[in-house]
Amino acid sequence: MVIYIVDLPEDILLSILQLCDVRDLTALSVVCSLFYRLTKDSFLWKHLCFRDFSVSPESCEKSSYEKIYKNVLHKYGCMLGLYQSQIGPYGGLLEIRFQNGYIEGAIWEPTSDVMEPLKESVAFSINGNEVPAKCLCIPHIHPHKCSLQMNKRKGIVTQFCSDNEGHIRTLSDMDGDVTGNVFSYISMKLVYLNEVISTGLIHKPLILPGPDDIPSALRRKDGSFPKQIITPGLFKGTYSIHGIEVLLFRYKDEYEIHGHKVTGDVNVHASKVSVKILLKYPAYPTKENSIPAMKTTEPKSSETPLDQIPEHPFSIPSGCYYEYTTPLPTRCTARYHGFGQIAYEGFHRPCFTPVQVIVFNNDLLGVVWIELTAFSLFSRVQRTFTKNILNTAESCL
Repeated sequence: MVIYIVDLPEDILLSILQLCDVRDLTALSVVCSLFYRLTKDSFLWKHLCFRDFSVSPESCEKSSYEKIYKNVLHKYGCMLGLYQSQIGPYGGLLEIRFQNGYIEGAIWEPTSDVMEPLKESVAFSINGNEVPAKCLCIPHIHPHKCSLQMNKRKGIVTQFCSDNEGHIRTLSDMDGDVTGNVFSYISMKLVYLNEVISTGLIHKPLILPGPDDIPSALRRKDGSFPKQIITPGLFKGTYSIHGIEVLLFRYKDEYEIHGHKVTGDVNVHASKVSVKILLKYPAYPTKENSIPAMKTTEPKSSETPLDQIPEHPFSIPSGCYYEYTTPLPTRCTARYHGFGQIAYEGFHRPCFTPVQVIVFNNDLLGVVWIELTAFSLFSRVQRTFTKNILNTAESCL
C-alpha cells in the first residue's frame, strides 16, 4: 500500500514543517492547497519566530507571526542583541530588541545614582506591522527616516540618519539627566551627531560573559565558585567628574579580571581597560587604614586558596575622596591588589597606577585609587538583555 505525504495527519505534517526553513515553506506553499493552508498556520510561524530569533509569543501577540517573520525578522532579526556604540571616546550601550511588533534600538545609560537601574531611550525603531517595514530615528520624540546596514560576517550594525537638521534640533532641545560634566555631555552629543549623520554610527557586537566563562581552575571540587570572586558581567562605576560609566568585567585568565569600559570619557576612552584585578595578590587592611599606609604596602603573591581568604572590616581609608552618598558595607569578602588606568585628556600618556579592589559581594565592588586618593563604587547591572542572534560574531570587548 502506497502512502503519500499528503495522507499523513495534519499534526504530523506541521511537525515536519517546523523543521523547514522559510525558503522551504515558500516553495511548499505553492505545491497544493493543503500545504498552502498548513504554511499559513499561526502556530507554525510562532514556532519559527522563537526558533530562529528567540522572539517570545508575548512580543507580538497582536500581530500575525507570519507577517512579523517575513516583514521584519527575516531582514532585521539577525541584528537582535547587545552592542557597544562607537561614539568617539564616549562609547555607548545599545540593545536591539523585539517587542510589540517592533524592533527597537534602546540606548541604556546610567542615572546619577550608581545603585539605580540603567535608564533607556529609543534611538530607532522598525515597525513590523507596516509593509514594507519602516525604519525611524528617535521615533518617540521626532520620528524621521533612517536606514540600518548589517555586516553579518562581523556582526556590525551601521545606522544612517536622513534628517540631519531635525535630529540636531531634537537632541539640542532634550534635557537629559546629565550625570557628569556638562561640557562632556554636550561634547558627546556633537560627536554622536557627527557619527550618525555623516559617516554612519557603528554598533559593534557585545557578547556578555557568564558563570561558564569563569576559568575552571577557580572552581571548588564540588564545581562551585568561592564568594571571594565575582561572576563576570556589566557594572556601573563612579568616575568623579565624569559621572557614572558602564564597564564589562571579564576574566583574562585564572589570575586576572579586567574591567573594560563600555562607556568612557575624554581621559580614558571607551573600550580601554580601566581596572585590572590581580587574584594572586590578596590585600589586607593596613593598621592605620590610610592612603599613606597603602602607598607603602608592597603587593605579595600568595598561594592561599581564594576561598580561604577571610572576611574583614572595611571603611574608606583616611585621605581618600568619595563624593557619593551611597552607604557602603562595613565588611568585605576579599580585597586584591591591582592596577587602574589613568590618562590625560585625549588618552595622552596613559599609564596603570596601583589600586586596591574591594569585593563586597558578587554584585558590588569598590576601587581605591591610591595615587589619586579617590574611591570608586561599582554596582552590577541587574538586567537581562537580548542575546546576540549572530553568536558567531566576535565580541568587541
